[in-house]
Amino acid sequence: MSTKLKLPSIPVRTPKNRFQSDIEEANKIGQRVTIPSLDNCTGILRYVGEPDFKSGVWAGIELDKQGEGKNDGSVQGKRYFQCAPNTGIFIGVNKIIIHPPALPTMKKKPSPTSSTTRKSNLPLTRNPSHSTRILNSSSSSSTTTTSSQSTKMRAHGLRISSVPTTVSSSSAATTTAPAMTRKKSTPSPAMTTTTVPVIPHSPTPPPPLSVVQTPPPAQTPPPSVTPTPPPPAAAAATISTSTAAAVAAAEEKHQQETNQLYEMLEKVQRERDSFQQQMKSKETAWERLVSSKESLVIQVEERDATNRRLQSEWDALTTRMEGLEGELAERDATIAKFQRDEEKTSQDGRRIERLDHLVRELQAQVKGQMEEAVLKGREYQGSMDQVRKEVTASESLNAALEKECQELRLAGLEAMHAYEDSVHAITTKHAHQLEEKDAQIARLEYIIADLKHKQSTLFDDDELDIETRLKELSQSNSSSDQTHRLEEQLELTMAELDSERRTIATIVHECDGLKLELKAARQQCVTTEQKYGALQADFEKELADKKKLMEEADSAFERQAKAEDEHYQSKLSTMALEKEYNALLESHKQLESEYSKLMDEMMVLEKQDASPDAGIREKFQALENERDTLTKHLAEKSTQVKQLCKDLAELENLVENRVFGESELEEELELERKKVISLSRELNEVKSSHGRNSFKNMLISPTTTSTTSSPTPSHGNDDLSRYCEICERYGHDLLQCKNTTAATAAAAAAAKMVSFIDTHYAYINNLTNYFF
Repeated sequence: MSTKLKLPSIPVRTPKNRFQSDIEEANKIGQRVTIPSLDNCTGILRYVGEPDFKSGVWAGIELDKQGEGKNDGSVQGKRYFQCAPNTGIFIGVNKIIIHPPALPTMKKKPSPTSSTTRKSNLPLTRNPSHSTRILNSSSSSSTTTTSSQSTKMRAHGLRISSVPTTVSSSSAATTTAPAMTRKKSTPSPAMTTTTVPVIPHSPTPPPPLSVVQTPPPAQTPPPSVTPTPPPPAAAAATISTSTAAAVAAAEEKHQQETNQLYEMLEKVQRERDSFQQQMKSKETAWERLVSSKESLVIQVEERDATNRRLQSEWDALTTRMEGLEGELAERDATIAKFQRDEEKTSQDGRRIERLDHLVRELQAQVKGQMEEAVLKGREYQGSMDQVRKEVTASESLNAALEKECQELRLAGLEAMHAYEDSVHAITTKHAHQLEEKDAQIARLEYIIADLKHKQSTLFDDDELDIETRLKELSQSNSSSDQTHRLEEQLELTMAELDSERRTIATIVHECDGLKLELKAARQQCVTTEQKYGALQADFEKELADKKKLMEEADSAFERQAKAEDEHYQSKLSTMALEKEYNALLESHKQLESEYSKLMDEMMVLEKQDASPDAGIREKFQALENERDTLTKHLAEKSTQVKQLCKDLAELENLVENRVFGESELEEELELERKKVISLSRELNEVKSSHGRNSFKNMLISPTTTSTTSSPTPSHGNDDLSRYCEICERYGHDLLQCKNTTAATAAAAAAAKMVSFIDTHYAYINNLTNYFF
C-alpha cells in the first residue's frame, strides 16, 4: 500500500466572456459584468439589444461608481433602461465579461493523510530442516520474489517521492543505506518503522507524514552446489550391490556438503545476527538523527520566521533610512538656501553699512543744520516782527492817504467849481473886450482910410490931427499887449488845472486799486490760514500714524528678538539631534554588520546541520532589542526633527515677514517724505503768494518803498535747492516753515526715526554676525 495525499479541491469560477445564444440574453440582464477596456470597471447589465443610434448588439450597463458613465440610460431622447445620471454606458457585447451567479459553496472535509505500514511475518530464526526446503526450492521462485519485492520497493519509493514534500539528502542517504544492507543480509522478521518528517514550502506547515518503510526480507541465495534429494526406499531396495559403494560415497559427500551448508548457514546466521544488531544500533542512531533533524527543522523554521521578521524590520529600516536620506536631502537644500540667504544677508549688511555711513553723515548735517536753523529761526522771527510792524504802518498810512484823498477830492471839486466860474467870467469879459476892440479897430481903420483919403488932399493941414491920432493908436496897441499877456496867463492856468485834474484822477484810480488789492490780500490771508490749519492737522495725523508705526515696529522687534532666541535654541537642539542621529547611524551600521555576520554564521550552521549556540540566541535577542530601541529612538528623533523643521519654517517666515515689513516701512517713509515735500511746496506757493501781496502792499507806502523787498528772492523755482533745517524736508526754506513747534516736533520725529533705523540696522548686523 502506498500513502496518497489528497489536497482539498477549491472551486474556481471561470467567467464567460461571450454570449452563446440569443435566447440566454434575456436571462443575463441583472447580472454583474466587468469591462476590461475601462480599467476593469464593474457594473450591472441592464440592457442587451440593437439600439437606434448604432447598428449591432450593444449592452447597457449601470456602473457602480457614480460619475464615470456618460448618460442615465437614455440616448437621443430614447430611454433604454433607468439609472442615476452619469452612471450609464453603452458598450459592445464582445467587450464585457459576464459573471455567472454565485454557486453555493460545498464544504469538504480534507482527508487526513494516512500512513500505512507493512508488516513482515517472517520468523526470526529458522530450523535446519527448512534449509533443505530452501535448497530444494527452485531458483526461479527466489528470483521472482526478490524481483517482485524490489519492484514493490521501487514503487513504494516512487510513491513516497511523489508526495510534494522536501526531504533532505542526508535523510535519504540514511534511509537507503539500511535497505541495501538488508538486501545483502538474511531477512529479518522485525518490523522497522521510520518516521520521515516533511518540510513544506508554505509558511504554515501541515502535520508531517509518517511513512512506514518495511524493507522486504532479503533471502540469501544457496551455494552453487545443489544437493539432489534422497531417493525413496523402493528405489534403494532395487539398487544393486555394485552401486552401494557409490551411494555410500555420495551420501558421505552429501553429508559433507550438508555439514558445510550448515556451517555456512550458521556463519550466515551469525553474520545476520551481527547485521541485525548493527541495524538496530543504526536504527536507533537513525531515530536519533531523525529526531534531531526534526528539532533542527523546527529551529530552522523558527529561524526562518525570525529571519523574515528581521527582513521585514530591515525593509522598514531601509524605508526609514530612505525617508531620512530624503530628509537629509531636504536639509541639504535648506542649508543651501541658508547659504544663499547668508550671501544675501552679507550683501544687505554691506548695504546697511553704507546706509549707516550715510545716516551718520546725515545726522552730522542735521545737527549743523539744526543749529543754523535755530539762528535763522530767530532772524526770521525778528524779520517777521519787523514785517508785521511795517504792515501795520502801511495800513495806517493807507488810511491817512484815503482821508487825504477824500479831502483833496472835495477841495479839488470846490476849486474846480470856483475856477470854472472865474474862467467863465474872464471869458465873458474877454469876449466883451474883444468885441469892443474889434469895434474900435473897425472904427480906427475907417478913420485911417478916411485920413489916407484926406492925406492925399489935406496932408499939410491935418498933420497935427494925424499925430494925435497916432498917439491914440499907440495907446490902443499897448492895451492890446496887456490883453495878450492875460490870455497867455489864462492858458497856463488852464493847463495847470488840467494837469491837476489828471493827477487827482490817477490818485483816485490808484486808491480804488489799492482797496481791491487789500480785499484780495485779506481773502488770501484767510485762505492761507485755513490751509495752514488743514496742513497742521494733516501733519499731526501723520505724526500720530508714525508714532503708531514706531510702536508697532518696536513690538515687532521684540517679537523678532524672542523668535530669534527660540531659533537659536532650536538650532542648538537640532545640532544635538544631528549628533545623536549620526551616532545612531553609526550604531545602526554596526548592527547591520553584526546582523550580516550572524546571518553568515546561521547559514554555516544550517549547512553543518548543527543547532545554534546559546550565545548566538543571546546575540539575536540583543540585536532585536537594540533594533527595537533603535527604531523607537529613530521615531522620536524623526518627530523632533519634523518639529524643528516646522520651527525653522516658521522662523524663516518671520524673517521674510520682517524683511517685507522693513521694505514696506521704507516705502511708507518714502511716501510720507513725498507727501511732506508736496505739502511744503503748497505752503511755499501760498506763502510766496502771500509775500508778494504783502510786498505790493508795502510798495504803496512812500516811506517804505525804498526799504522793503521780497522775502525769498534768491531761492528760485528749484524745490531741491531749498531745504528747511527745522522740518528736514526739501521744497521750502527756513522762512517758509509752518511754525517753530511743528518744526521742532518734526525734527524730533525725524531724529527718533533715524535713531530707530540705527538701532534696527545694528540689531540686524549683530544677528547676522551671530547666526552666520
